[in-house]
This record gives sequence, C-alpha cells and structure tokens, in this order.
Amino acid sequence: MSMAIKGSQPAIPDLVEELKQSAMTYYSACDDENFRKQKVEVKHTSKIIEALDCFGAEGRLALVPLLDDPDQGIRVVAAAFLLKPFPERAIAALEEVRTGPTYFPRMDAWNFLESYTKGKWRR
Repeated sequence: MSMAIKGSQPAIPDLVEELKQSAMTYYSACDDENFRKQKVEVKHTSKIIEALDCFGAEGRLALVPLLDDPDQGIRVVAAAFLLKPFPERAIAALEEVRTGPTYFPRMDAWNFLESYTKGKWRR
C-alpha cells in the first residue's frame, strides 16, 4: 500500500497515478495467475476510488484522461469507475478494449459492458 492511502489526504494526481500502477499490477497478476495479488489489487483500487470520491465529482473527473491511456488495463479500470458519471466516454473506451489484443482487459471490458447494459452496474 502506498503513501497515497496512508496518512494525510493525498492529492488527486497522486491517487490517479496510484490507480494506474494498481491497474498494471492487477493485470500483471492476471497474466501470472497470481490470484492473491489480484485480490489485493482489487481491494487497493477500491480504497483509491474511495479516496478520490472524497474530492466529490472532481475525483472521478480526474480519471477521464485515463480513458485514452495506451495501456488497455488502465483504460478498463478507469472506465469501470466512470460508467455512471460519464457513460458515453466509458462505454466507448470499453468497446475499444473489448476488441483489443490484450486478453484479460478485453474480458473485463466485455463483462463490465454486459453488467452495465443489464442494469447491474454498481460502481
């Protein structure tokens, strides 16, 4: 766990950078079939989002540029937390990744879109 979660209130850019690192670590753990590390990163990502949400709408708005990140895993993670506040942008990013070359982000994009279109999305 990094300094952005411990101690005093971190700045939004630090939290966004930490989310990027967490997404990369998560998808690396997927590639390695390291289920323990995947679980740790899912929890870590949730804590980062909780910290961003302390800033109100500005916290989630800071994730919008990640929808254009060259890393598909980062795009999927950002889109997951932008489906409610920015559905058009998030759906477009997920649709693009869903047809991309990287297996685990592609599968997550498909699952997230399915949940969202069926009205089961809660993030």
